[in-house]
Amino acid sequence: MIRHLPKTDYEGYELRFEYMREEHYAVDKHEDENVVSFKLKRRPLEKPQKKTFTDKLYGSWLEAPSAYGYFENDKWLGVIEIDRQRFANRLRVTELLVFAEHRRKGVGTALMDRAKKIAREEGFREIILETQSCNTRAIDFYRSQGFGVVGIDTTAYSNADIEKGEVRIEMGLSLGKD
Repeated sequence: MIRHLPKTDYEGYELRFEYMREEHYAVDKHEDENVVSFKLKRRPLEKPQKKTFTDKLYGSWLEAPSAYGYFENDKWLGVIEIDRQRFANRLRVTELLVFAEHRRKGVGTALMDRAKKIAREEGFREIILETQSCNTRAIDFYRSQGFGVVGIDTTAYSNADIEKGEVRIEMGLSLGKD
């Protein structure tokens, strides 16, 4: 069952993200006076790496956020946070976390379905989200949900993101509205 997580109770709630990365999308940038191009190519890493970071729900920079938890009985299995970007008429998924022991059981799909339902009900033209070129499992999941790459930012995390193999990828799902 999916439940709303009220801001009054969950603002600042810390989420811990952890995943193994064995592959990444290497970014090849080509630029001359007439052409700028980027190519993303999936490649194995020399050795698997564990990625861990934390984030918090209901950050002060969000315009109009809401968060939802997926529960079985009273056990919390995953969470999605969305933000309404009215200036661009887009719904942004700002957080999506399925706790490790509950992955690949439909929890992420159910949470994403909730975001899609809200986006359609509220008349947004697109759903957008950020992931990293080294999080191939997340990219695979988002692609299975109908998302495609809509942009990349080669300096979001450092001035050497391409060399470090961790580039910000923006993915989007058009809802057929302008």
